[in-house]
Amino acid sequence: MKTMDLIEELYFDIEPIVFYRSLLSKEQHEAFTGSEANITDKANTDFNTYSNYIVGKNILLEPGKLILQEWRAQEENWPDYHFSTVQFKLKKLDKGTHLTFIHKGIPEEYFESISIGWNDYYWEPLKQYFKGLTS
Repeated sequence: MKTMDLIEELYFDIEPIVFYRSLLSKEQHEAFTGSEANITDKANTDFNTYSNYIVGKNILLEPGKLILQEWRAQEENWPDYHFSTVQFKLKKLDKGTHLTFIHKGIPEEYFESISIGWNDYYWEPLKQYFKGLTS
């Protein structure tokens, strides 16, 4: 199976620890996605988000700095045995967070939809969610 990697750099107008907690808190994850999530801020724990569309495992967690996960989408042709890796590297910049995001090992046939999905289902909803926290 041929895979591709997605690398993005983004800025969020919120502190890195707030970004970190928003991704790893069941309540906050559900608040910004509007979908069921079972996720925790504990390493070596399984998680699922978007009502089981995304499943994975938290591998390495450094509060406010790094989230490393095994990750897969529940797609018909995405092999059950194949997990991609997702890395959120957070760095304080000015009054916000510089995110270096790397998603490695995306099956080629899903690369475009997964790339668009990160923007539509994570980056934009997070920006709106953070606006609500600061207003």
